[in-house]
Amino acid sequence: METKNPFQPLIISEDIMVAIKEDGKDKKVDAKRYWVRYKVGESSDIRYVDGGEDDIASMEEKTIFMVPSIHRLSGDPFHYDASATERISGKDRIENDMQLLHRQAACDSHDMVEIIYESPGVECCAMTKEQADEQEVPLQYMAGYLLGRKNGLMKVALSKTVVDETNHTYYDNIHVIPETTVKEWNCLE
Repeated sequence: METKNPFQPLIISEDIMVAIKEDGKDKKVDAKRYWVRYKVGESSDIRYVDGGEDDIASMEEKTIFMVPSIHRLSGDPFHYDASATERISGKDRIENDMQLLHRQAACDSHDMVEIIYESPGVECCAMTKEQADEQEVPLQYMAGYLLGRKNGLMKVALSKTVVDETNHTYYDNIHVIPETTVKEWNCLE
């Protein structure tokens, strides 16, 4: 089965405030949040606004659509859960806070990876009993931060937050994947 995912991974960053405990009290501090997604679409909207001098001015806004993972059933095209689609809008935000990632050959150790693995938890569409009986385990494509490989398990986080004041990094949306289900993986840069 061809496993090349046509959707490009990207990383988005955002300045946020988080609460940390200091001397038993909550304190708000600056942090930067990063999350890895797949780009699944983009659109450009033109809006008309009052130009201020008896005319109408136009404003163009770009939107990028993203999802956390891509799936593929044997013999079917790549697809994703449309209900999980996220978006970022605005030319400045897209240019400054989004970076496309590039796949590299498999490597032993890297911060960011794309993992292709058998995922029986992926739900599919409506079908007959006979069609369901013919189905194979779908492949899931997920890009994120490789946290470690131990005891036959790979740990991948889809997002991280770096606290400016302490320089501590916290990961979330962590997936624990048995290495026996991993078909392929690539480094992302």
